[in-house]
Amino acid sequence: MLKNIILNLSQIDSEKKLDILLKLSFFVSSIMLISAFYLEYFQGALPCDLCITQRWFHVLIIIYSLILIYIAKKKLISKKLILLGLSIVWIMSSIAGTYHFGIEMKFWKGPEECSSNIDFSKDLLTYLLNKATIKCDEVMFSVFGLSLAAWNAILSFGMFLFINIIIIKRKFKTHEKRNK
Repeated sequence: MLKNIILNLSQIDSEKKLDILLKLSFFVSSIMLISAFYLEYFQGALPCDLCITQRWFHVLIIIYSLILIYIAKKKLISKKLILLGLSIVWIMSSIAGTYHFGIEMKFWKGPEECSSNIDFSKDLLTYLLNKATIKCDEVMFSVFGLSLAAWNAILSFGMFLFINIIIIKRKFKTHEKRNK
């Protein structure tokens, strides 16, 4: 099914394809951000500092997509540059999600102020007052056994791959036309 979507999308003219990719990015990021706010305000899944950082990537993707939908119609920036920028923002979101997921799974340590470890060697009161109340190394909410950070990493990487497959397909089609 995904292969058919990619093949059909690669046959569409480049302006329409760019418009579809920007709108898809806007839609996916909006759904992810709305879901995060729904879980926070209606299900009580409070975000940690890294969760909030991940949200900012989706705000960036939404703003980027909206602005570039308009700019792409005016043809002020090359399509390659627009897709490259979109691809970079999605992979940055994926890296942030992966980093947070790694902290949750104890693969590596996160920022000290976002950890549930208490350091008794410091002035304990000052230390506790400076720590975030929601810990980054604790899973607050999971779906199908994966934390929201893991889902962010997976979906963001999926969008990154999808955009890059479209870019690569376009390059191969251009290369094939030149060789004929």
